[in-house]
Amino acid sequence: MQNSECKIQNADTDSFVATQVNSVRSSSRYLLAVCLHSAFFVLHYGATAQAWQLIERVLARVGTNAVTMTDVRAARELGLVETKPGENPEAVALERTIERQLMLDEVARFSPPEPADAAVAEEVAAMKLRAGSGLDALINATGLNDERLRQLARDTLRIRAYIAQRFGMSVQVTEDEARRYYEEHPAEFIRDGVQIAFEEAEPVARQRASAERLRSTIEKWVRDLRSRSGVVIVGGEGGSVPPSTSPR
Repeated sequence: MQNSECKIQNADTDSFVATQVNSVRSSSRYLLAVCLHSAFFVLHYGATAQAWQLIERVLARVGTNAVTMTDVRAARELGLVETKPGENPEAVALERTIERQLMLDEVARFSPPEPADAAVAEEVAAMKLRAGSGLDALINATGLNDERLRQLARDTLRIRAYIAQRFGMSVQVTEDEARRYYEEHPAEFIRDGVQIAFEEAEPVARQRASAERLRSTIEKWVRDLRSRSGVVIVGGEGGSVPPSTSPR
C-alpha cells in the first residue's frame, strides 16, 4: 500500500516537474523572441535615424535658422533656386538657398499680406511641374508633404511681392538705357541673320534692360543683407549636397 502511494506521489512529482520545465522552456522561447524583436527594432531604428540624420545634416546657419541638405535639395529640384551651366550645382544651390533664407528673414520683418490660396495652389503646381518625374523620389527622400509644399510656395510669393513693392519703380529704364542695352547685346536682336531696328526692338530691349537692373539691384541688396547677418557655412562632410536624382 505504501509502495503504491509512493508511486502515485512520484508520478505526481514527475508530472509537476515536467510541467514546470515546459513552462520554463516556453518562457525562455518567449523571452528569446522578445529579445530578437527588440534587437531588430533597435538596429532598424538606428539605421533609419542615421539615414535621416544624414539627410537633415546642417550645411549652413543663417542667424538662428539652419539650412539643411533637405532644404537645398528641395530648393534645387523644385526650381526655387537656379544654377547656370558650368556652375557647381551643389555649391551654388547652397548659396542660393542661403540667399533665399536671408530674403525671407527680411520679408518677415515687414509682415506682408498672405498670398491668395489660388496663387499658392498655382505655385505648388509649378513646383511639381519643375520637379517632373523626380517628384516622388524627392518626397520619399526628404519627407516633403503637401503642407510643406504650400509653405514653400507662400514663401516664394511673399518674396516676389516684397521685391515688386520695394524695387518695382526703381528698375524702370529710360529710352536711352534701353538703346544702350540694345547696342551692347546685338546678338539678342537678330532675326533671319539681320539685326532688327531699335524702334522695333525697343519694347524687348526696355524689358530686358529693366530685368538686368532688377537682378543687379537684388544682388546688391542680398550682399547687404548677408553683411548684416550671421551666415555660417558648416564645414566637414556636411558641406556636400547629395546629387539630384531627377532628370533635367
